[in-house]
Amino acid sequence: MVSEVFYRKYRPQTFSNLVGQRAIVETLLGQLESGKIGHGYLFWGSRGTGKTSTARIFAKAVNCERYKQLVASGQRPGKAGKLEAKFGEPCGKCNSCLAITNGSSLDLIEIDAASNRGIDEIRDLREKVKLAPVSSRFKVYIIDEAHMLTTEAFNALLKTLEEPPRHVVFILCTTELGKLPPTIISRLQRFNFLRATYGDISKMLLKIAKDESMKIDAESTLAIATAADGSFRDAVSILDQLAALGKKVSPEDVLRLARVSGWNQLFAFANYLADSDIKKAIITVEEIADSGGDVPFFAKQIIVFLEKVLFLQIGLSGDAFSDYDEEQIEKIKELSRKFDSGRLQDLIRSLAISENEMKLYPLPQIPLVLAVCKYLGAGSEPPQSLPEESGNGKSDPDEDKTEAEVVAKAVDEVKQKKVTVQPALKKTVGKKVSTGDIEKNWPEFLNRVKRVNAHVVALLRSTKPVDFDGRLLTLEVFYRFHKEKLEEPKILAILDKTMGDLMEKPIGFKFILAKKESKPTSAVSASDVMDIRENELELIAQEIFSK
Repeated sequence: MVSEVFYRKYRPQTFSNLVGQRAIVETLLGQLESGKIGHGYLFWGSRGTGKTSTARIFAKAVNCERYKQLVASGQRPGKAGKLEAKFGEPCGKCNSCLAITNGSSLDLIEIDAASNRGIDEIRDLREKVKLAPVSSRFKVYIIDEAHMLTTEAFNALLKTLEEPPRHVVFILCTTELGKLPPTIISRLQRFNFLRATYGDISKMLLKIAKDESMKIDAESTLAIATAADGSFRDAVSILDQLAALGKKVSPEDVLRLARVSGWNQLFAFANYLADSDIKKAIITVEEIADSGGDVPFFAKQIIVFLEKVLFLQIGLSGDAFSDYDEEQIEKIKELSRKFDSGRLQDLIRSLAISENEMKLYPLPQIPLVLAVCKYLGAGSEPPQSLPEESGNGKSDPDEDKTEAEVVAKAVDEVKQKKVTVQPALKKTVGKKVSTGDIEKNWPEFLNRVKRVNAHVVALLRSTKPVDFDGRLLTLEVFYRFHKEKLEEPKILAILDKTMGDLMEKPIGFKFILAKKESKPTSAVSASDVMDIRENELELIAQEIFSK
């Protein structure tokens, strides 16, 4: 017989069992005890923080037969001699509570929006909510991953949320609040589920370990809590895996299993950045990736670690360092003196961007390596190219300069002309430039851009000109992250200057995201895009390790 996994076996069944959500528990219990139950709730927060568990406990509470009996017996008189339904913690023993626990309740309907996200499913729901509960007081709908619903599905759901039957309670759970329409959010009571503290998770793990006769100390459970990054479910799953070792669990066992970085590695990596030791910093990232470690999680860890360094620089302490001992805090204080405050903020911002971009790359460590290189200034000036004759017989005065010098000059010129990111260019006297002129000179334009930055040319090949009004050239871009890259001020400055010099007339650029049915003028496959990224990384790596 297969044994029940820990995260299901020890899933919270009452409000008192929830970890790290005291404010939410107090608010919900207050509503239950007063009898003022809402028709719609929105539970949002990161994964593993107890959203769905809380929704099920709430469903138990409003349908618990214990409170039904109290009202029937007249123990809770209300105003004017009337009886009012009031609730509280579910008993966990009545038929209704047991049915919800074992998943057999016909009045608790759980919908996974990731696989039931269309308008047909929501229309079916709208018809069924009109039916009375089978055996309970309330019919409770829990819509998990609610942000996955389509726009049409949200529109169909909106009317039901505005005027729901009195016997229905909706609970929407999501990890991405920003993807829900404001019209939906405004009709629900919102509860933000925060990550549990490492201390709270550690205490709960010790209790579970005791029940399971596991040998583990507080240091090891704290290591598990750190690896789980505030997720109770992930922490219990790691403990379940460690239980199979059949011996006393050590912090090293946790790090080996979870494949995450310990405090010492985080401190060492931050030290490499502070000392500008780019080789050791990149080797650390590659070692984590090669060992099967969770690179995105390491990026999150180092961001939080550097945030602590920043806190010390600005004089913050106290609860922010509750997870560190005195020796560790002293080491961070020494480290904080090595960083310039402004550059440290730039580093944290750059690392945060790299963590968000990891899903776009074939290897998650690539954005992290690029962020390190950018912070420490490696590979920012590629080798100078040999001068070439331009198409109009004139030599380009900028062609023997590095990219950094050309960009700096272009940015200065843009500032002097008081031009914005998408400039409103003044009309100039001279011959009129037509769309045909742009198309005719496009190959030469690409050649000139290539002398400054070859990777920008690769991005331009995944675009298609769609409009030119004599001053502003609109290009359709076929990948969102290409569009974001092309809209960076330094790249816009290169494009504006290059096209202006070529056509002898100020011409600006505007980028729009292509529709699905559109195709680029020159085919660029997904593998081509990844080749661009890998070539860029290779150039930077050569620059680093040749020093």
